[in-house]
Amino acid sequence: MKVSILPASIPYVDNPMPEWVDEWGVQLFTKVNLGDYAGYGEVLIAGSGIISAYIGVFEDLIIPYLENVEVVSINEVVEKLEKMLYSAGLCSITLGSISGVETALWHVFSKMRNMKIYEFFGGKVRDYIPVYASFPRYKSVEDIVSAVKVAIDRGFTLVKLHQQPQMIEDALKKIREIFGFEIKIAIDFNSAFDYSSALSFLNKIHRYEIEWYEEPIYPPNDYDNLKRLAEKFPISAGENEYTIHNFRKLIESGIEYVQPDISKIGGYLKMIKVIDLAESYGVKVMPHLRPQRSGIALFHTLQLALAKRNIVKVEFPLAQIPSELFNAEFKINNGLVKVPEDVSLNDEILREKYNFTRKLRILKFADLAT
Repeated sequence: MKVSILPASIPYVDNPMPEWVDEWGVQLFTKVNLGDYAGYGEVLIAGSGIISAYIGVFEDLIIPYLENVEVVSINEVVEKLEKMLYSAGLCSITLGSISGVETALWHVFSKMRNMKIYEFFGGKVRDYIPVYASFPRYKSVEDIVSAVKVAIDRGFTLVKLHQQPQMIEDALKKIREIFGFEIKIAIDFNSAFDYSSALSFLNKIHRYEIEWYEEPIYPPNDYDNLKRLAEKFPISAGENEYTIHNFRKLIESGIEYVQPDISKIGGYLKMIKVIDLAESYGVKVMPHLRPQRSGIALFHTLQLALAKRNIVKVEFPLAQIPSELFNAEFKINNGLVKVPEDVSLNDEILREKYNFTRKLRILKFADLAT
């Protein structure tokens, strides 16, 4: 078994141009070779592009360990990696790295056994998956309005804003004036408020008919205050959870949607545990994906959504994904995506056009706005 890592920089380039061109331009892909077969996975580089920490996990442990392992059970591989890494903390860096291996293994197994990935998890229950356009942060209300128009033209029916609070109300007012209430809107606050400020702000903007409010308070795992907000508003959260124990506490806080990320929490098997847990509480699943211009983690999330009806919507980038890099097309129509048959990486194009560049990348959330 051979595991390779492929760091890349795919800048967020679109029209209108966002503030986060380079901030979302850091990717780490994985490639697993078993005999003549190859599969691809992806690691979400959490935080402000701290890719070296993830590369270190691969180079120091995962690659040298797995090169001598005969894979019979993917579950067994994951359990051993988690046990070897648990004292380093089972969180974004360790579990994200495992995600890259685990998703690539399911991909390569699907080819070896001439199956689709969703067939390993119960088979297809639908052909098209509901998705929404997750915006980057824009510099002005005018750019936000332009992005909404682009989203509608590209086939989306729901958009999610990632704006600083001081711009949100003006943006909502303008969107409703121009587009009415046919376009649905959600807001990701990236933990911008304490409880009192969140309550005041949500009361002020709720008249604009917001579908959900994502991670409104800091810290995002303040379950007691999330529960207080969830009694009044549709709240979503979960992209910053990693353990089943904490997912249970989050779900029990009364949130509307839980948002695990397949490229952060360990891959398919952990995602399924969260989906089953959520379903037992009657809570819907809406997987998190960084809305970067990348097709690997997106492909894997959609494979699971084909098999699991409790996944009600999938986060999707507004900017178009470079099909020449991923050898796949993701076509949107009326808020639904047709899942491509397969995905891969064109290594030559990656090196020529998207070779990784190291630079300081700070996601300017909340008090990091300047």
